[in-house]
Amino acid sequence: MRCFSVYLSLVILVSLAGFSAVAHHNGGVYFDLSVELQHENVTVVDYKLSNPHGRLIYLVTDGDGNEVEWSAELASANNLRRKGIGNEMLRSGDKLKLVAGAPGLTEPNFMRLSRAEFYNGDIAAFSGGGAGFRRAGE
Repeated sequence: MRCFSVYLSLVILVSLAGFSAVAHHNGGVYFDLSVELQHENVTVVDYKLSNPHGRLIYLVTDGDGNEVEWSAELASANNLRRKGIGNEMLRSGDKLKLVAGAPGLTEPNFMRLSRAEFYNGDIAAFSGGGAGFRRAGE
């Protein structure tokens, strides 16, 4: 009976520990996954691959002609590197044709980045099954 109690306690503990990880990785808590927000003609301010999430900071011009700073959350550095997206891909001052992602629910000017399109036609997909870097024409 004592062995059963220890086993049951371990099963409960492991199960409860998993819930916090699932809750953290549920993007629907932080982002509106039903909407795709797109910004055109953006300028990279900062780009860092890190764990648990990378970050892209960029400037975009709003409808009134003002430059507005946005922050975009990326997947982890480990996941992105395995898919061919590295630290050297973007530098401060780089221009992107388009960035797209799910807008944040809790913070203004915040999104979960899904893709970035370069002026030469290259595309970096940051999430989903098709994540990775694709050269124009491939």
